Amino acid sequence: MRLYLELIEVTEAKEPDFIRIDITEWDPRDVEEAMELLKEHARAAYTSYILQKHYCYHDENKPCVVDIVEVR
Repeated sequence: MRLYLELIEVTEAKEPDFIRIDITEWDPRDVEEAMELLKEHARAAYTSYILQKHYCYHDENKPCVVDIVEVR
C-alpha cells in the first residue's frame, strides 16, 4: 500500500492544479506539517479544492480508499 496526500483544485479549467505527495514512509509529524502547508496554500490559491489522503492498493490488486481531509 502507498499513502499519498493529494490537493485537487476544483475548477472548470481544462487543467486544474493537482498536487500529490507520497507520504508512505513519513513520520506522522511530518505528515501533519505537510498537510497544514497544503491547507494554507489551498486556502490562499483556490476558490474550491479537495484535500485528501489516498490509500493506494493498486499493487495489491485492491481498490483505493480516499479519506477527505478538507473540502472548500
